[in-house]
Amino acid sequence: MKQERIGFIGLGLMGKEMARHIVRNGYPLTVMAHRNRSPLEALCKEGATEVSTPAEMARNSDIVFICVKTSEQVSEIVSGADGLMAGSHEGLIIVDCSTAHPESTERLAKTVEHQGVILVDAPLARTPREARDGRLNVMVGGDASTVARITPVMESFAENIFHVGKVGSAHKLKLINNFLSLGAAALVSEAATMAAGMDVSQDKLLEICSQGGANSAMLAPVMEWVLQKECTKLQFSLGNAEKDMRYLTETLNAYQLAPHMLPPLCEFLTLARDDVGEDSFVPQAYDSCIKRNKIVSD
Repeated sequence: MKQERIGFIGLGLMGKEMARHIVRNGYPLTVMAHRNRSPLEALCKEGATEVSTPAEMARNSDIVFICVKTSEQVSEIVSGADGLMAGSHEGLIIVDCSTAHPESTERLAKTVEHQGVILVDAPLARTPREARDGRLNVMVGGDASTVARITPVMESFAENIFHVGKVGSAHKLKLINNFLSLGAAALVSEAATMAAGMDVSQDKLLEICSQGGANSAMLAPVMEWVLQKECTKLQFSLGNAEKDMRYLTETLNAYQLAPHMLPPLCEFLTLARDDVGEDSFVPQAYDSCIKRNKIVSD
């Protein structure tokens, strides 16, 4: 069987680990640098090859993975000058692992289809820690034959792969997933702030909540920042969180759906981003809660 040639664009916290697993599993890999060359140079030492443009990568790849921050970046990589489509060939598969705007994803998939290229959405769940371990969760939207073809490559870095429907479906589900996760994180931040403001033990708050119905996957990561001022378990930026909920809001508007809990979550994330910076991680939103309640910490 012919071995797939893989390209990878977006060597950030998640992408560099995904690409490392791909090349270590023996796939021919081409990569591109952005601002930070160190992940690229590390991958090239393991056997990857550097290219200078997405067009060059497309000419030398059967499957190209994209893992960047925004839909605007994805569109530029695919359709911009020297983008993937400038070097595309019949049968090229583009796998968008970004958390992107579903409407943009669906539109882009239709555009590239006219040139014999297939685009699927494959956003990620879990954190850079699981990316290092090759244990990410991946949601995939696309036709069954395409998903079957890219699955062996994704198994290099994923523990669970969910084929969730047609293209665009995965990005919709990822935004809903993030709504649930970020909503829980916001609640934990406010609960810890309540404890501080009412002069009761935050350690006991964690102990009690972790043993009952208030427990969630967000409890320990947020409380790690509250109690230890460390953020090793949830390295997801407030800028990305705010962007994701904005994409979800716009998508719901297109479907004429009126959420009740999403608007206050968006406000919470926007205030936190403004207070502590868009590159701060979600658990650090707690500092914004403390500031806005004028609580003096010890």
